[in-house]
Amino acid sequence: MAVATLAQHLSTSSVPMSELEQDYRPMLKLVEVLIGVVPNCDPFLEIWPPGFRSYNLLVPNLLNLPVSLFGQGAPKDLIGLAMYTASRAAECMYCSAHTCSFALRRGTSPEALTGDYNEIESAVVRVAEGISSVPASIRHEDVLHLRKFLSESDIEWLVLSVAMMGFLNKFMDTMGIELEEAAIHDVEELIGPTGWQVGKHGWNSEEIEYFDFLDGAPLQAKSGTPSSGGNGGGPGFSHVPKDSLATYIQTLRQAPAAIRMDRQWQRGISSRLAPALLDLEAEVGHSFPVLASMNHARPVRALATVLRDNLDPDLSALGLRAKAMVGLVYARVVGDEVLTAECIQLAERVDPNCNHRLLTAIGRFAAEPAETAVLPPGLTREEAAAVMLAKVGAPSPSVVNEISIEHATDALNPEQIVEVVVWLSVQQLLHRLYMFYDAFRDIP
Repeated sequence: MAVATLAQHLSTSSVPMSELEQDYRPMLKLVEVLIGVVPNCDPFLEIWPPGFRSYNLLVPNLLNLPVSLFGQGAPKDLIGLAMYTASRAAECMYCSAHTCSFALRRGTSPEALTGDYNEIESAVVRVAEGISSVPASIRHEDVLHLRKFLSESDIEWLVLSVAMMGFLNKFMDTMGIELEEAAIHDVEELIGPTGWQVGKHGWNSEEIEYFDFLDGAPLQAKSGTPSSGGNGGGPGFSHVPKDSLATYIQTLRQAPAAIRMDRQWQRGISSRLAPALLDLEAEVGHSFPVLASMNHARPVRALATVLRDNLDPDLSALGLRAKAMVGLVYARVVGDEVLTAECIQLAERVDPNCNHRLLTAIGRFAAEPAETAVLPPGLTREEAAAVMLAKVGAPSPSVVNEISIEHATDALNPEQIVEVVVWLSVQQLLHRLYMFYDAFRDIP
């Protein structure tokens, strides 16, 4: 019996893939080149358009695409391994499938993806897993060991890929997005024996319109009758191809239009590192100090844009007071004291009459076991539903169930639900960055 997910309940509100193709074709085509499919998450992210923009800003800019495909920056096979490791640590089976396919295309060995590492791969896995585990387990010694193999610049790109996966892991897992059959059959024979399974991502909704983007893709289709039984006879490919001249040609074909869209979304935020931080502080009243730890301007600008848009009161369907509470719940669940302080600061900024007793009660609610936690009084109906959704969505993996789905969908509209989950996903990205830089600076 299929497991109920938020995505199932919101499927009738999802934006048809054909509309997304009309508006965002270059972005969708580039993702297809990277992993072989257009992800089913896109129609749900577009329910709240800033969520879709956030996703499409984070992926290329934190992965340094398309230049990383051509060998600039950290070795792309190690980036793929780090992304896959992060997804498995977070127990997001959706992202584990996609990052496995991504990694194989970038040249990561199948042996590494099944746990047989050489020395540098072992160092990468230790850092990626340490950042992505809850509680985080990364140590200063792990960073020092990785520096034997990679420069600080390359390590930062690797960490940014893991942080970006924090956003994707949280969104896909909490929403319970359906995994594409082609993705399942690309990777199930390789990683199935390691404990990977489709789980809640196999609900096979008929509400999502499938749009075929495979025209021109450098893939070798399997022969046989499509099947959803997971026996290797369904859609997918006889091998997952590595990057080739065809990959580069397809990327270059779509990149100019995608870059124009990317630049349009980032207007108002400087392309230089320090001014970008000042722009963010001017827009939202907080500069998010972790961004100042980074050395690459491109991802800083993208992150500043995402934070600006997510904290724009005119774009929020939920309201910034509720979002501050959602962030506070996530920070307390994962035990991140710095992120907790930031969420309290955000609450004070968006609500000058902030009730500190209420924030303390929300923090206590977040930290208590689910079976004994009691919502504090003083919340609106929408705030209470958002806080409850945050509590079940914050763990890795999430513990969303039919009861929490019913509570969320009863009090929140689809836009608000997607906004809650997107903001949780942003918090997980920030959390992974904080965990790395604390270990990098050897902060206990």
